[in-house]
Parts: sequence; structure tokens; C-alpha cells
Amino acid sequence: MLTPPAFRTEGEPLPIDAFIAELDHGLKAPGRDRRHHPFVKAVEAGTATKDQIAGWRHQITQWAHPTNKLVGVLWSRCQDDDLSAMLFENIEEENAGKTSGMGGHIPLNYRFIEELGWDKARQAKDVARPETWALRHWFEIALTCRPPVDGIAALSFTAERLNPEVLGRVYRGMQKNYDLSEDALKSLAVHASHVEEEHGSLGPIAFERYARTVYDQDRIRFVVLHTAEVYYNMYNVWQYY
Repeated sequence: MLTPPAFRTEGEPLPIDAFIAELDHGLKAPGRDRRHHPFVKAVEAGTATKDQIAGWRHQITQWAHPTNKLVGVLWSRCQDDDLSAMLFENIEEENAGKTSGMGGHIPLNYRFIEELGWDKARQAKDVARPETWALRHWFEIALTCRPPVDGIAALSFTAERLNPEVLGRVYRGMQKNYDLSEDALKSLAVHASHVEEEHGSLGPIAFERYARTVYDQDRIRFVVLHTAEVYYNMYNVWQYY
């Protein structure tokens, strides 16, 4: 694993702009940067099969559905009114598509998977893979057991903030290389839109307020880099199909 030790005991905290720049640099390391994952490149090239794409998206649903519910736990633990309001908007969008108007994100996933050829019986046979369980368990820890800023670091800063670029590339690759309806592609389109950009904006706001000590910054640094690695590894599930 690439993640550094979680804590230091000496030195001075970085200015927040420098701290965020350091995190962004760390997210670009091989094994963390989902933008350049082999799966993303395969969809862009049209070499990934529809079965591999369906399997990848179904595995995402296996961790995203329970994690979406855990955002409610994070919201209940967050005492910052501004951040709480933004988390609540996240919950409403994930569950009902309130901001995008496209519908709940999990039903959109199922629509995409079904048009790729996986009916409900096929989906039921596809259990969560080890890489999927690892990400699901890590999000549970980050969102329910660590300080709220850590949960925001994992969910918003590391996952959702990069989704517009990552899933935007997948979306355009699907449009170019695969014969699917735009209705099915809404699962990708919503994550490549301004809605996901808004969800990804919580991190810098939270860091400005709650990442002011060496201890806080080292803890958040671990969360960001570890989340990126576990999430990148989860994309490897396409190789099962």
C-alpha cells in the first residue's frame, strides 16, 4: 500500500491551500488515480465488454447502496450547520434525484446494468467481490466511526470530487463505443454533472475549518490517500467478468 503512517507528533500544520495541493498531488500517484485506471481506458478504447462494464457497475451498486444510507449517519454526527445542509442535499439527491431531476442514483444504476444485458436473475448471482467489500467496510468506518471531517474527506473530497472527470470519461467512452440509450447512460451522466461537482465541494470547506492542526492534517491525509487506494482497487473488479 502507498498510504503513509497516519500520524506525526512534531512540525507545523500546512496552510490549507498547501495542504489541499499536497493531497491533490498524492491522489495522482499510480494506484490512486481512478482517472487513469485500466478499466476507464478500456471503455474509452471500446475494448471492455458489456459484461465487464455491467459487472463493474453492479459491484459499485453493492457498496454504494449501503454507503448512501450511511451518509445519514454522517449527517446526524455533523454539528456544522453549513456542512450538514450540504450533506442533507447529498442524501436527497442520491435517494431521489432532487437536485438533478434524474431520479435516485441506485435505480439509475440498475437501469444501466439491465440495458447492458444483466437481468435481475443475473444480478442476484453476482455477489460482492473482496475489493467491493473492502471499500464498503472502509466507508462504513470513515462515515460512522471517525470525526465528521474524516468522513467528508473520504466521501466528498476523494470520491465525489473526482467523479465528474472519472465518470465523464466513462460516459463519453460509452457514447462513442457502445450502443446504449441516453436513458440508460443517466447513471453516468449524473455523476459527470454539476451535481457531483457540488457534492465534491464539501472537502475544502471542511478542511478550512477543521484541519488546522498537525494531528488533524495527518489524520485527514491518511483518510484521503487510503480511500483513493481502496477505491482504485475496487475498479479492478472488471477483471472478474
